[in-house]
Amino acid sequence: MAFYDNWPQWDPKLVLALLMIIVVVGHVWELILTKRQQLVCLNAVIVPEELRGIIPPDLFHRARIYELHKMELLSWKIAVDLVLSLAELFFGFYPFVWGLAAKTLARATHKEIWISPLFVFYMTIYTCVRFLPVLAYDKCILELRYGVQRQFSCFLYCCIAVVAIILTQIILAPITLLIVFTVTMAGYWFFLYYWGAWAVFTLLLVFLFPYCCILCIGRQQRLPEGTPLYADIKRVCDVAGFPVKRVFIIRTKTMQYSNAYFYGSCCIKRIVLFDTLLLNKGLDPKELQPYEVGRGLTNQQVAGVVCHELGHWKYGHFCKTTVLMKLHFLLTMLLFGVFFHCPQLYMGVGFAPGTMPIIVGFIIVLRFALTPYLTLANFLILWIMRHNEFSADRYAHRLGYSTQLSSALVKIYADHMSFPVFDDCYSRWHHTHPTILQRLAYQRRLDMQAAAKMLDSVKAKPIGKTQASDSG
Repeated sequence: MAFYDNWPQWDPKLVLALLMIIVVVGHVWELILTKRQQLVCLNAVIVPEELRGIIPPDLFHRARIYELHKMELLSWKIAVDLVLSLAELFFGFYPFVWGLAAKTLARATHKEIWISPLFVFYMTIYTCVRFLPVLAYDKCILELRYGVQRQFSCFLYCCIAVVAIILTQIILAPITLLIVFTVTMAGYWFFLYYWGAWAVFTLLLVFLFPYCCILCIGRQQRLPEGTPLYADIKRVCDVAGFPVKRVFIIRTKTMQYSNAYFYGSCCIKRIVLFDTLLLNKGLDPKELQPYEVGRGLTNQQVAGVVCHELGHWKYGHFCKTTVLMKLHFLLTMLLFGVFFHCPQLYMGVGFAPGTMPIIVGFIIVLRFALTPYLTLANFLILWIMRHNEFSADRYAHRLGYSTQLSSALVKIYADHMSFPVFDDCYSRWHHTHPTILQRLAYQRRLDMQAAAKMLDSVKAKPIGKTQASDSG
């Protein structure tokens, strides 16, 4: 890599201080969010009123204990990562590992393209060692405190770590070589080529998804005609103006989670329902495992879910999200290119002037320099996605399927129980969908607003006309 004279000559110590501030602010904020969720779990000692007929108290208690254990473990993980990240920056960890990889291959080669995979190998081993304090805290303290027994022993964890390192290198080694090679060949504007390749790939994926990716999940088929389910779904599709022939069912292989989604546009649009969403998978109960009998939704509840997906289609959420993600990745790549070519950034973490390893630049920029933008962009994207979910729920309510959708949400939760209570701030920063309690509350609010409007219209109706209609 080369220097670029248009960069301001910042003091590397100032750059290092800024990177450390970014690390501290990001981790402290994440720790605050985690502690807020942990506090909500501590206070949620009884089952929420909306779910009292669905979730038994003992199961709710076990889910609460699991969530408390997860949040405290996450808090410890954030704290450990904060300390180690600051130590890595302050003591020049990345130049040390890069120098170690260069010394290891000193007799064989001095080329960056061959040193980079060895650097990634050393970083992979370090990442596993880095996890040891979290694992020790979990095994020695948290499991005793919460009575949560893991399936794996420490020895098995070590074996898994060794296997993970080997498999990771099989994947990361060629990727590292490809990154170094493409950056070297593409030159200064390589990040725009990356964005273009990603944009083309994702557009092709829209066309190839139903023919290639779906095969990994199961077998896709059109909604069978002549069934009560077909009639219920056709009714709502006709109201919305959506062709019912674009509604498909996936006969899953091993998946147990109930799901439905809409994607595409124009001639490639489709609504896909997993068979786990149907009552007894749409099969005879004799063909199912005992734990699968009774799972799934009634036809009317499935129609309520389809109304929700029709809302995504009606409001163009797929196209808007696709454009948003393209713009987000373009801005990410532009900022990445700006920071990647900044020599002071490399000197700030400890490299000698003129030394700017490509793979190290990827790590430093993505992990530290871009953190403020990626954090705020992630929050904005999550906010938009959650807003889209509420909009789709509102469309289902407009079609008159509020009750069916609410009961479907409760039934899906009953089939796949998890802890339902979340802190609002934590949820906004971590969840792509509103929680079940938030969605049920939103449907109730829509029902109240509709009832209030109806009452206002009745009050506003002229008395004379009312009396005339009554006498008639």
